[in-house]
Amino acid sequence: MHHEHPLRIIRYSIKNIWLLIFPLLRGVNSFLITPEAVVEWVRGTWFDLLILLCILGFGFLRWRLRRFTVRENDLYLEDGIFFRSRCYMPMERLSAMTLETPFWLAPFRGVYLYVNTAAGQSDDTDVRLLIRRQDAAMFERAVPKMRRSAQHSCRYRVHPLRILGFSVIFSSSFYGSFYLAAFWFQGGRISRDLIEEFRLNERLTQASEELAHRLSGIPPAAVAVGIVVVCMWLLSLFANLMRYGAFYMRTDKKLVYIRSGLLMRRRHFLQTDRINYLDIRQNLLTKLFCLFALAVNCPGYGNTRGSIPVCLPLLTRRELEETLPLLFPGVRMQKNHLRPAWTALWGYIWLPVLMAAAILPAAWMARQLLPAWEEVIDFFRIMLLIPICWKLLVQILSLLTSGASMEDGCLCLRMCRGLVFHTILAGTERVVKVRIRRNPWHRIFGKCHVDFYLRSEVRRRYALRNVDYETACAMLEAYL
Repeated sequence: MHHEHPLRIIRYSIKNIWLLIFPLLRGVNSFLITPEAVVEWVRGTWFDLLILLCILGFGFLRWRLRRFTVRENDLYLEDGIFFRSRCYMPMERLSAMTLETPFWLAPFRGVYLYVNTAAGQSDDTDVRLLIRRQDAAMFERAVPKMRRSAQHSCRYRVHPLRILGFSVIFSSSFYGSFYLAAFWFQGGRISRDLIEEFRLNERLTQASEELAHRLSGIPPAAVAVGIVVVCMWLLSLFANLMRYGAFYMRTDKKLVYIRSGLLMRRRHFLQTDRINYLDIRQNLLTKLFCLFALAVNCPGYGNTRGSIPVCLPLLTRRELEETLPLLFPGVRMQKNHLRPAWTALWGYIWLPVLMAAAILPAAWMARQLLPAWEEVIDFFRIMLLIPICWKLLVQILSLLTSGASMEDGCLCLRMCRGLVFHTILAGTERVVKVRIRRNPWHRIFGKCHVDFYLRSEVRRRYALRNVDYETACAMLEAYL
């Protein structure tokens, strides 16, 4: 039996840090610094050391009693101090295994191990261990071997320019703000001290005023907002480059091996028969240039918030058609048999149209009430109309491309969520529920929404909107 990396003792000890409340309570009497109080505190130092030893002792005991091994390609795990538990997990039943090596663990030869099956919730990893590098090799040997000489196999070493293009296209200021918020709340005082030390507020104000002076007609407040948005996007871009850099994939139709990451190196082992469905993603730019990002829904892969469970970034159509049978045998791209008609145009564009119709009079009223802020109001009116017009174009293109078809036990569903176009490929046995929704307007015009629910750890709904009701019922009755 093997033990985790000794660094895990620190992690287990931190969980008992609440015991330090007793030394703090003892030190309340020494707040009034007097010679007698100091002498009394020193005499009771043994109590503080005892509490500290208890904390470290619990951590060491938890580390010592948690053991694991791999026997005959089966994972065994023992855990618990007072209530012992034993876990048995066949390696062939795993859906995904991840070996993660952060740069701060490299000098200590430590590796994080994540083992997942199709059971449990998405945020629950079945087995999470901090192991030594030599123990990681033991788990790699237990994974079913890749058939290098198999007839159906492929390798993709993604070019750095494609990784850069993928990061540029799929980066957003929203995820950049999420990373910054995580640093702010988790870093606490450290992040605030850095802002004060480098005087970031003053530097932002100075840069905004200088740039506004060169760009005549744009107020400094608007420039400051633009600088913050660009910085958030650059932060997201940097995070994507670090996450998906050095991307490499190999598959033999049974096992998928994915390697990626620069500062945080990750190695993923996925079993193709555990993949729930394929998700081909595009935005407006990649759809116009016929480029695709291939993602997979597999339990235990891509569960980190802000990450995309990408299997291959930025593929051409020919490369995509060659790769699909190796990742999910039996699925293929199909033409839409069920699709919305032009009469459903308003059902797709009503939200951006109403938002644009609300912004224009609101901006006019704001200019009348605050004439001194006229330039700022005009700038923000334009900045708000740009994403709304972008969304309008996305919705029109979604009307033209959305649809669904079911042939030979395969579901091909095209839809749009937010600003991203999705093409879902799955076997009909992966469809766990289909729901038809109709509102009063649908009943008048013979339309409906069709919601597809696929087998997944997280309950996700893929909606095909404003399609013909009778055609949808006929297709679903024929294939489900």
